[in-house]
Amino acid sequence: MSGSSKIAKALTAGWIRNGVSNKGPKGLTKAFLNSSYIPALTAYEYGGHIITAWARPEFTNGSTSVGIVYERDQLGSIIQVKRIEGRSFESKEEAERHGLELCKEWIDEQKSRSTLKRM
Repeated sequence: MSGSSKIAKALTAGWIRNGVSNKGPKGLTKAFLNSSYIPALTAYEYGGHIITAWARPEFTNGSTSVGIVYERDQLGSIIQVKRIEGRSFESKEEAERHGLELCKEWIDEQKSRSTLKRM
């Protein structure tokens, strides 16, 4: 089972807690996934979506930022709507932060496009 399939399965199985206060990135609500199933992966809610990010290790020094955006459908299932790969960073933490920023920017862009279409 792929990583994103595991995430979707974990999210739809009800292993996500909403509204948990945190000291995470500004403007995000932290939602924890069952740590025995997916260790060290944290999902956030932003702009009505769920986002995750991680640092993909590279053969050279550093890690590439990766972010995934999910949304809930009408029946409550969690669906992956966008996978975003960023650039390489020396630090894992920088790559993860960048992955979250890429997700937030994509969501904001989609909302902006939606607003423009209605005008």
